[in-house]
Amino acid sequence: MIRDLFPSPVGLFEWPNTDQLNAELRTAIMARFNSSPGLVSSNRNGWHSKWDLHRWPEPCVAQLMAMLQASSSQLAAHLLRGTNSGLSQDWQIRKCWANVNPPGGYNQAHHHIQAGSLLSGVYYVDIGDCPDPNLAGRTVLQDRSGAAWLKHPDPLSREYAVTPKPGTLLLFPAALLHYVEPYRGKSRRISIAFDLMHPELDALYYPDMPDPTWWWRNFRGLMLLRSKIPEKMRALARFMPYLVEEFRRPRANASLMQRIKVTRDRAEADEAEARELASGRITADGRLPEKRPFA
Repeated sequence: MIRDLFPSPVGLFEWPNTDQLNAELRTAIMARFNSSPGLVSSNRNGWHSKWDLHRWPEPCVAQLMAMLQASSSQLAAHLLRGTNSGLSQDWQIRKCWANVNPPGGYNQAHHHIQAGSLLSGVYYVDIGDCPDPNLAGRTVLQDRSGAAWLKHPDPLSREYAVTPKPGTLLLFPAALLHYVEPYRGKSRRISIAFDLMHPELDALYYPDMPDPTWWWRNFRGLMLLRSKIPEKMRALARFMPYLVEEFRRPRANASLMQRIKVTRDRAEADEAEARELASGRITADGRLPEKRPFA
C-alpha cells in the first residue's frame, strides 16, 4: 500500500464585484502609507503597515473582514469534513496588515507561525499597472516535504504560484512556507495579509519550526554556549556513575576508548531526554504529547 500523506489544503476565493471595495481599501491603506514609516518583517523594498488593520474604522475594512470570515469557514468545513460543522465558524483574526510593494518590492520565504495561528492568507487589492499578471508579484507556496521527484529544468516545478488578481483571497495553513516574487510594474502593488486562530482548533507545531530570534540568527555560538554549558555539566555529573557501572559489566571485545565513548554518549542522551521531559516536549513513554501548540 502506498499513501500520499499530509496534504496542505489551500483555498483560493475569487470574490465578485469588488471594484468599489478595493478602491476604498486602497485609499485607507495609502493614507497610512503616507503618514507612517511602517514595519520591516519579510518585506524587502516594500512598506508593511502595523498589525492592526482589522481594527481600522473604515467600513470597507469591516466588509473585508466579513469576506474573510466566510472564506475561512468554507476552508474549515473542508478540513473538518463534517466532523463538527459548528467549528467552521468563530474564526478570530490575530493580525492583519497591509503591504505596499513598489517596483522591485518582494517578500522573502517565511511562514506565519505565531502563538495560536492556524490559517494565514492574503487579499489582493491592487496589482498596479503590470501588463503581465505573472510579473505582478505572485505568491509562491513551497513544497518542503523533501520527497523525491523527477529532475526537471524548471526549479519551480515543486512550487505553486498564485497569480494576484484584485478581489482574490488566498488562504493556507500558517505553517506553509511561501514568498512573494518581485513586483515588475511601474506603480504600486497593494495587498492585505492576515493570521487567523480558532478557540476550539489546534495544530501540531515542533520546536524547530518557529523562526530563530535576532540573537540566535546573529550570535548562534553564544546562544548555544548559554544553553549547552549547563547541559554538558549535568551530563558530566552522570558520566562517572555510568562509567563505574560500565566497567562492572564484562565486555571482552570492548576497548577502553569504546567503553568511555559509549558511557559519554549514554550520559548525554539521558540528559537530553531529561530536558525534553522537563520541557513537556515528550511524555514519560517517549511519545509526543497529544497536543503541543506553539507558545
